[in-house]
Amino acid sequence: MVNHVIIMAGGAGKRLWPASNSKRPKQLMELADGKTLLKTTIERALSLKIDGKILIVTHFTQIQGCLEECGKLNQEDQKKMVILGEPQAKNTAPALALAAKWIALNESMEDTMLIMAADHLIEPVENFIKDVQLAEAEANQHHLVTFGIVPHYPSTGYGYIEAAVSEDEVRKVLSFKEKPNQEGAEEFIIKGNYFWNSGMFTYRVDHFFKEMQQHSPEITGIFSSLESSNFPLKIQGNLGYYEPGTAMKVLYEKSPSISIDYAIMEKSSSIKMVKSSFNWNDVGSWDEIAQEKLTPEAEVFGDIGDNFVYSDLPVAIAGVDNLIVVVKNGSVMICPKGESQVVKGLVEEIQEKGRRDLL
Repeated sequence: MVNHVIIMAGGAGKRLWPASNSKRPKQLMELADGKTLLKTTIERALSLKIDGKILIVTHFTQIQGCLEECGKLNQEDQKKMVILGEPQAKNTAPALALAAKWIALNESMEDTMLIMAADHLIEPVENFIKDVQLAEAEANQHHLVTFGIVPHYPSTGYGYIEAAVSEDEVRKVLSFKEKPNQEGAEEFIIKGNYFWNSGMFTYRVDHFFKEMQQHSPEITGIFSSLESSNFPLKIQGNLGYYEPGTAMKVLYEKSPSISIDYAIMEKSSSIKMVKSSFNWNDVGSWDEIAQEKLTPEAEVFGDIGDNFVYSDLPVAIAGVDNLIVVVKNGSVMICPKGESQVVKGLVEEIQEKGRRDLL
């Protein structure tokens, strides 16, 4: 099994505003079972029974929320957790370089890492474990390994992985494709060898740095200078965490903001893909949450009909249909079902008008 799990938990979750905001983004939202997405992800990582660490990489303003979630674990599981705070959000490549450097300094360059996002739903766990084992075996053969999701419909909201035509569970990756238009997505479905890009990866630490040095040396040049002294450990109960110091802030100022796909994956020739056998949902919009009924029921008066309500206040509703109503963190968002993609634009408008207090 992989040695370590990296959970990326630094996203802002703009598409789920106002329930998701800068201090408590969507990975800290409670689901219908009372657990947060982050807690569910941590439990999935623990199911792998790794012998190493589970690292949560997050923005420094979200450290406390992560500590609260990890504090719900038993004492032995808490000892496996490490929280790394970033001084700035610079996309996934710097975040993963930071995590890899911590492992290189504290564990082994030959260790394997599984990269997961904190805001995905995956089941059943047995299939997930099996697929991670397949990926780990490929990673030890010096491959970067990604997980491709069998597409259920021609989605324009996901990037795609073009894999070699094969019946094997592990396939060579031919290319990565950006989010397509509707025509392109339909063409991908017809061809049959295109998969949704899950954003999950497995690789050895040494191979990660080798590929990063080859394809994005500007990042390795920055993070290679980090030393153990740049990671001053703090303790809260049984939990260890790291707040970014001055040296880390200086490095992040220099770092480009770039995704791991652009930095390495789209350039490397040694990428394999595991065709996932698990179900996957990135909980990316209010429409998905409404369709899957992922959140706790709100207190609603009147006839809710086909409307969806997510609220921490009582809501009275009458005479309207097909709406998404969200009341959270002192703000209200209402839009028609099927049009929740407008939320990200609303958040950007709020930013432009200087109302960051609402975000």
